[in-house]
Amino acid sequence: MPIAARYHARLAAVLMAAIAAPLAAQSYPSKVIKIIMPFPIGGTNDIIARAVGDRLAPLLKQPVVIENRGGAGGLIGTDAVAKAPPDGYTLLVSNTSSLAAGLALRAKVPYDVLRDLTPVSLLADITIVLALHPSVPAKSPRELIALAKSRPGTLNAAVPGLGTLQHLLTEMFRLRAGVSLALVPYKGGAPALVELLAGQDDMAFINLPTLLEFIKAGRLRAIAVADAHRSEVLPDVPTLNEAGLPGLIASPWSAMMAPAATPSEIIARLNTEVVRIMRSADMKKYLASQGANPLWSTPEEARAFIRDEIAKWAKVAREAGIKPE
Repeated sequence: MPIAARYHARLAAVLMAAIAAPLAAQSYPSKVIKIIMPFPIGGTNDIIARAVGDRLAPLLKQPVVIENRGGAGGLIGTDAVAKAPPDGYTLLVSNTSSLAAGLALRAKVPYDVLRDLTPVSLLADITIVLALHPSVPAKSPRELIALAKSRPGTLNAAVPGLGTLQHLLTEMFRLRAGVSLALVPYKGGAPALVELLAGQDDMAFINLPTLLEFIKAGRLRAIAVADAHRSEVLPDVPTLNEAGLPGLIASPWSAMMAPAATPSEIIARLNTEVVRIMRSADMKKYLASQGANPLWSTPEEARAFIRDEIAKWAKVAREAGIKPE
């Protein structure tokens, strides 16, 4: 093909692509939308993803399906979205673990959050509870620490995945309290909860929505929350700060993300509908019943927030002496 012909062919391809993107955005959505949830069914992130998906479908007039792809502290599912076509039909609802805090504990991460993903909006933040199996003879963090010191290395601490915020918090608790614990990692909050309920593990830092009903039923004992303030759902449970462990504050958050290069018109449409959902009285009431708080933001605000969180947890990991693995 002559040089001039090749040039005109390439120019035509570029122009067609430039025209196609706005047209695709204008017709969006025209088929099923898939939200990848990078953790197992039943955990907090799953609860939030399904609540958003159920409310998003009628607004977009298309089915919204949730696909669970757990593993590696959320990295596997998050990487799948980072490599998906940027057309708005594959989205991610993930949390601090795969988008910020967990990055500080991984030597190799297959994606760059700020380069390979684009935020739609923040969704919620959640209270973390320090919960014990009822067989553990401790009624407070001080008693738990004393018990752990009397039996070094024998208390099993369930961890909802290596590289998660809960993992980092458990490590911080162990270091700050000066105790030796046996960490038992799982592939999400739900599997960790199952083993904690069965008494296979003694303690765990787990998100409140995942275990609230079991606390109310007396099947688990909540002895502290990792927030700056007490939870309205558990007003009698002190913060770790009140229990003599200042600075142990961690509130996992979740966000909706899309692959980088997703057309800005599609991101704007999704943001409009997601913000409408998160600001609704229905969603606020539902999340409150689950021990979570609704959040919303512009894509730009979410990006700035995530950038700050990545830096924050990297600093915490360094100060705690936790090396990436």
